Amino acid sequence: MNRKRWIRWAVGTPLVVLGLLVGLWQLSKSWTFQLFGEFYPRVETSEKVVALTFDDGPRAGQTEEILGILKRHEVKASFFMVGRNIERHPELAARVLAEGHQVGNHSYSHHRLVLKSPAYVQEELDKTDALLRGLGVQGEILFRAPYGKKLVVLPWLLSRSGRKHITFDAVSRDDETQDVGLLTSRVMESVRPGSIILFHDGGQEKPGTVKAVDLVLGNLKEQGYRIVTVSELLALGGVAPASTVPPAN
Repeated sequence: MNRKRWIRWAVGTPLVVLGLLVGLWQLSKSWTFQLFGEFYPRVETSEKVVALTFDDGPRAGQTEEILGILKRHEVKASFFMVGRNIERHPELAARVLAEGHQVGNHSYSHHRLVLKSPAYVQEELDKTDALLRGLGVQGEILFRAPYGKKLVVLPWLLSRSGRKHITFDAVSRDDETQDVGLLTSRVMESVRPGSIILFHDGGQEKPGTVKAVDLVLGNLKEQGYRIVTVSELLALGGVAPASTVPPAN
């Protein structure tokens, strides 16, 4: 190899590797694209209907406050629960289900399920499924990846079992701020018919989330929206296949 070729190789190879790594990172965190499998960031519909979802719970105190707001608004939501938190608060998890809300799988430990072995990822799914069945969850259990992150192994395992991966397209980012006005505006500016809205009832204490959920529900109802569970939203049909939804982030 002459000197010029060696320089091109020495400079070009790291750039190619860096480009691939950046591409994989972007793919892993995209909310609106997945390599394969059933993947649902939203539903295509002209009907003014949306699904409200909560992640990371149950959390003592906060989940109860959310349940109170949902009851007052006469709304059913979908809670994607972490297995360890179900073990910590089984009565609270059971209450969510008993009050008519949908309960889904958000992994057992809430670790990012990228660069993990198939055995590790499958165990994260299975342990939480078993806990949910123990609560009395019947039928299909929907799944949402921790932090919305996935790459190859997780979509492959979900696809192999014909399992739906639920993400979102109207995001409050209440894991970053508790500014009530900002949380409310972020959701209301991005929501549209068929949206899946993301808030959190778990993690750190979120007093702003509680207030924002109340405001968002009031605003949605004023605008003529109906709020349903994720399964009810999916049943409307018109869901865009994952392969036709281009990456947006």
